[in-house]
Amino acid sequence: MGVPETDLIEEMDLSSVECLNMATGKEWSNAVKPGYREDAGLLCQSDDDEQLIVTIPFRQLVNLTSLIIRGPADGTAPKKVKVFVNKPNLSFDNCGKKATETVSLTAEQATGEDKIELDFTQFQNVRVISIFVDDNQGGGDVTNVSKIIVNGHPVHTTNMSELKKC
Repeated sequence: MGVPETDLIEEMDLSSVECLNMATGKEWSNAVKPGYREDAGLLCQSDDDEQLIVTIPFRQLVNLTSLIIRGPADGTAPKKVKVFVNKPNLSFDNCGKKATETVSLTAEQATGEDKIELDFTQFQNVRVISIFVDDNQGGGDVTNVSKIIVNGHPVHTTNMSELKKC
């Protein structure tokens, strides 16, 4: 039997999360941090156009199994989402490259609690995940994300500095 799936919020390095093209006052923390992401009124919102890139580093290697990406039911929720693994410097210039996984969310998936199941073989030993929101459900210039949950489990490794000589 495999390791059970859990919310990896405790494994995230929240002080190093980055979001490109977010509106002032509508930061990534509204969608990622516990307490904030449970409030559907708090949003991470795009600024200049509908695209967003949220890059989340982890404190240790993790294996990912699924994501929840949620937005409001007003047409501004994400639609086409590309997920990149171990690309810490992803930008709008290079997000057109082949993603680890590309998902087109239905309106139901984008506004409900449905999980996006990930190909487990492609999401092992992850140090950084980058989520590129390419467009939204309504095709407008503003995308809103109310919740991002990354599920999986930590990769248990040995911390060599904790080993003691015999």
